[in-house]
Amino acid sequence: GVRVAQVRAIFTLPRQFGAYPRALTYVEWFTPFKPPDPSSRMRQVSRSTRQLRRNAAVVHVDKIVRPCHLIPRMGQSVDLRLRSGNAYEVANDFYFNEFIDGEMFCACVIK
Repeated sequence: GVRVAQVRAIFTLPRQFGAYPRALTYVEWFTPFKPPDPSSRMRQVSRSTRQLRRNAAVVHVDKIVRPCHLIPRMGQSVDLRLRSGNAYEVANDFYFNEFIDGEMFCACVIK
């Protein structure tokens, strides 16, 4: 299936590790899609964690399907630390905006 992940780095292995021609990507996972929000009809995702740390993995760059757009999910109040440049670091819960296909720092990845 398809999962949302934030791409943190794209790299190749140094020659000392042998010939490995494919580029790799270090990603931080989001949870599988939750049911759509009734008012916006957007599916929801949250940061995926393991042992209180972000769930991360190294995947082949060719497993990335396309960029996607996430919107921070607000509660009763807005976190005053939230800015456009740090939204993925400050927020934990997001709406998956399938109505837009922008160039963002998040990618849909085939697991």
